Amino acid sequence: MKKKVFVFDLDGTLLNDEEKITIPTIEAIKNIHEKGYFIIIASGRMYKSTKFIIKKYLSFLNNIPIISYNGAYVVSHTGEIVFESDIEDSLAIEIIKEIKKENIHVQIYLNDELISDQENTEIKGYAKHSGVNYKIVNNLEEYIKKTHGPTKILAISKVEKLDKLQKMMVSKYSKNLNIVRSFNIYLDFLSKNSSKGAALKKLSKIYDFDISKAYIFGDSENDISMLSLSKNSYAMGNASNHVKDAANHIAPSNNEEGVAIVLKKILSDTHNN
Repeated sequence: MKKKVFVFDLDGTLLNDEEKITIPTIEAIKNIHEKGYFIIIASGRMYKSTKFIIKKYLSFLNNIPIISYNGAYVVSHTGEIVFESDIEDSLAIEIIKEIKKENIHVQIYLNDELISDQENTEIKGYAKHSGVNYKIVNNLEEYIKKTHGPTKILAISKVEKLDKLQKMMVSKYSKNLNIVRSFNIYLDFLSKNSSKGAALKKLSKIYDFDISKAYIFGDSENDISMLSLSKNSYAMGNASNHVKDAANHIAPSNNEEGVAIVLKKILSDTHNN
């Protein structure tokens, strides 16, 4: 594939802090789409939540590859599942027990459904933010035993509490799981071979493009695996320093039309070359 490839994270990148994609950003993406460039959305969100955002703001992107669940569920432009990886049942149960021990809210994603055994402000807030419904079961561990391991486990808590949990869980489980922040109050647990970077590598083989030249935009720890793959990677101005260190360029923040500003510059540079 000779055409330019653009990869966008959603929250904190295309979406501003009010969880909206503004008109200048929509117009900038529409512009590259109309030029026939290749676009991929890469989110930590559920697949249906990622689709919800695309439909709401970027409905012209109806045939694009989508990386959801931080790379644990990848779908081609035709809607075909390219990659799907769940956490093994017994390991998922162990993780949930550990999180509950710390008195932290935990929810799982199974068959693209949001499920918890606690109905509280955390799950209500998350469902609202994601534009999806949720299901409450009696006990998550028992539910997994009856079904199968989840695509993702998410712990939600205050930043300091999650910092402590992340440190502990990484030291215990980093050999078996990819444990990464998708937001300062969200800690994601995924199968070891799931990441946005790994998903992007798979898509680059399918669509035959050079990742090192792709324009990649992200803001969170879960974006590092893909930002580090390209010389044209952009960390948003609102990203933390270790995310900025993984990227080759810094864009203005998600509240300053950062993506729109950079896209405008890329297009004018292309035009002038």
